[in-house]
Amino acid sequence: MVIPLDFDIRKPEIYLDNAATTVIDERVVDAMQPYLEERYGNPETAYHLGREAKEGIEKARTQVAELLKVKPEEIYFTSGGTEANNWAIKGFDYGTKKLVVSVVEHKSVLAPADWCHRKGLVSEFAEIPVDEFGMIRMDVLESYMKTGTVGLVSIQFANNEVGTLQPAKDISKLCKQYGAAFHCDAVQGFGKVDFTAAGIGADMISLSAHKIHGPMGVGVLWVKTGTKLEPLLHGGGHESGMRSGTHGVPQIVGFGKAAELAWTHLGTDMPRLSASIDALAASLAISVNAQRNGHPTRRLPNILSVTIPNANASLVCGILGKNGISVSTGAACGTKAGPSHVLTAIGKDYKTCVSTLRVSLSRYNTNKDTSMFAARLQGALAEAKRRDVV
Repeated sequence: MVIPLDFDIRKPEIYLDNAATTVIDERVVDAMQPYLEERYGNPETAYHLGREAKEGIEKARTQVAELLKVKPEEIYFTSGGTEANNWAIKGFDYGTKKLVVSVVEHKSVLAPADWCHRKGLVSEFAEIPVDEFGMIRMDVLESYMKTGTVGLVSIQFANNEVGTLQPAKDISKLCKQYGAAFHCDAVQGFGKVDFTAAGIGADMISLSAHKIHGPMGVGVLWVKTGTKLEPLLHGGGHESGMRSGTHGVPQIVGFGKAAELAWTHLGTDMPRLSASIDALAASLAISVNAQRNGHPTRRLPNILSVTIPNANASLVCGILGKNGISVSTGAACGTKAGPSHVLTAIGKDYKTCVSTLRVSLSRYNTNKDTSMFAARLQGALAEAKRRDVV
């Protein structure tokens, strides 16, 4: 069935771009509210308003630490995943050793890696290729590690565009074997897959609140005790001297609550969303000959990347958006940067890259949402084709 593109703006929007950001949970807003109004003190002050704010921060620190099964003092709050990734890459003490990343990392890892090389902080950084599913080439990684010259490996837990899960534990074993530290960008996987810091085996892990129905503007870098990391931000010595700057107390409190809720819902939400994604992929394969990208089984449960032959994906997204359905062509941070570096890395040509859509679900999405998207997609494809001809 094809539904005409006659969206009534008074109807609620169907939001299917949760890998970009998520709607904030009302319970998170409720947790933050007192720190926006009554408990507004600077947490570095000694009087009661400051103490209340400090207590909110430390509760959130403990909430995140308990989920990762780490020490609260190893949790450092940042302004988001981008800062956490930059800090891990730029703040690490390489000595004379090298940096290794994967070619499909988020730009907030690739850009600071390049910066470190240009500024001479590392003599070399290598980008490890991936296979056609987006999985890291472990044989190539091991060949670099065997040289004994690698100081830090930064490889993501899960890809934000195609959803592929990397073999983090195997990467960790290689790092330990050859004396390198391991940083893992787990921003996209946090709250979607049940893991602990020990389960990943990393020395540093980046997280972000706004991917799990928390507020924007707050993230975490977990740093294992003993890891050689220098601060990026200097000043008043906040966060145990590791990250100066007045705390965004409401955002931090919101992160703690959002993390707690994500784990509460994990066991019920993610199997349901995985089934919904699989059903949508099967439906689109029949209706529009869509081809799924990423690993067929080792993947995030809530992300679907599909290539639709000869589609102008950017135009289709715009048409759907005007009709109340939000999907994307890939990472929100890279929409103006040309074809996806992730799709290019897994062997897709330009035509395929620009014909690819990403659908990403959250716990608030239903099968009705994905069915409506599938039904309206055909009308959007037809309209996009007409516009392209004109």
